[in-house]
Amino acid sequence: MQYVLVVVVVGAFAVLFGKIWLKRRQEAPLRREARAQDITFRTRLDNVKERTLQDWSTALYGEIYLIVRADAFEISCAISPIRVVLGLEYYFRARETTIEVSWLPGIPKRDWIIVTGRQLGKEVRLAIAQKRNLRDSWNVLVAAGAVPVGQRRAG
Repeated sequence: MQYVLVVVVVGAFAVLFGKIWLKRRQEAPLRREARAQDITFRTRLDNVKERTLQDWSTALYGEIYLIVRADAFEISCAISPIRVVLGLEYYFRARETTIEVSWLPGIPKRDWIIVTGRQLGKEVRLAIAQKRNLRDSWNVLVAAGAVPVGQRRAG
């Protein structure tokens, strides 16, 4: 019986790491393209939330940074093992991404930049916030080619 439990646990880890490996492999071209460019702007983000189904409940924790390059940017965790294992890295081509200033329902009034782009054929929406430098982040994203859209409530 104990061997069955070991096989199940090892099998679960194999499936989990297989999914992580497959996702990283599929994202590799965009990651290489972005990382080949020089960094033009880098700032730590105070809050990052990901839109899941109907809510902004998935918060990304840790040292999350916005790193902008010539025409691409990433929102990722600075700690490599956490970034890789938990999938806390998002790469975007700026010209294929929209940004807007908004606020999130159910969260104390605060301005957020809502980033909407695509990864692996799926739409990804992230809300990023900072206590300061939010305007600088906005300006750098626009300069990189992100498409600004009007201000609205992110519901």
